[in-house]
Amino acid sequence: MLGDVAALAKSSVPLLRAYRGGVEPALRERVMVAVSRANACQGCTRVHERWALRSGVTDDELRAIGLADLAALDEHSRAAVVYATERAERRFRAPPSPEVEQVARNHLSPAALEQVDAVARAMALANLSLNTLSAMIAASGRSRRDHPVFARVWELIASRAVAAQDRAELLAGLHGDVIEVGAGTGENFGHYPPAVRLVVAVEPEPRLQRRARQATAHASVPISVVDATAEAIPAADASYDAAVACLVLCSVPAQPVALGELRRVLRPGGELRFYEHVVAHHGCVATLQRALDDSGLWPRVGAGCHLSRDTARAIEEAGFAIEQCRRFLSGPVPHIAGVARRLA
Repeated sequence: MLGDVAALAKSSVPLLRAYRGGVEPALRERVMVAVSRANACQGCTRVHERWALRSGVTDDELRAIGLADLAALDEHSRAAVVYATERAERRFRAPPSPEVEQVARNHLSPAALEQVDAVARAMALANLSLNTLSAMIAASGRSRRDHPVFARVWELIASRAVAAQDRAELLAGLHGDVIEVGAGTGENFGHYPPAVRLVVAVEPEPRLQRRARQATAHASVPISVVDATAEAIPAADASYDAAVACLVLCSVPAQPVALGELRRVLRPGGELRFYEHVVAHHGCVATLQRALDDSGLWPRVGAGCHLSRDTARAIEEAGFAIEQCRRFLSGPVPHIAGVARRLA
């Protein structure tokens, strides 16, 4: 892979030109979809199919690329796709066949062909990286709950992910019995008010679970950490006065199920306190969020985290009425924090 990176670095100038007024965006995306399909990288294929549609590529053209039936493409695109695919299949260690190269030179200028080659090389490296990561995760035999790398990173950044003042505001006024899902390292524990009788903290990740148990020693209210998931809360119906979800609804595999469980264990009229990052309303941030989710890479790296969820809407659809909701930016990422009440 280091050789691939070095080769890509050498082609950085034509690659930059391909994105700054060089080959047309639709042609560039056709090449990327074709190379991703050739390399069997489903995540990259999904991302670039979406970008291709936004760049003017038609559904028929995408279908043609997928079936390797390129009659639906114009001559320039067909030449570029065949050239890029053959280069990718040969891992860029050998030129394409003389026939393929000649057709490409007949339909593309030398500068355009150089840019197509650079785009294909960059896409192939992205495919290789994602496929390698997926294989490593599959070979590890790791439990769906076990995210050791992410857990170590989260231990370092958890205290800064949400300001202490915001945690205190999130939990202010709670009382009675509280269920917190995705407790992480237990950063919230020190902010529960004295009127809380008991907190049951759900955390499935083993390393974070241990840290959360250690954090209970510094809490001013009784806290019990349990090994469970938000989709299967070990509690009877209507057994809690309030629920807390803080930077967790982005990562639960089935958000509607998790919210349904929170509603189930809350008493009628019980509160859901939430603090979550969410999808942007529009613009390049939302596009990037969706692309990262669709690639599959971000959820794998972030222990299931999804950047493009509309969590406020999901809360309402799960049978809650949002009474307070503050929307704000933390860096470039939109967040929401507020209170929702379980409907009867």
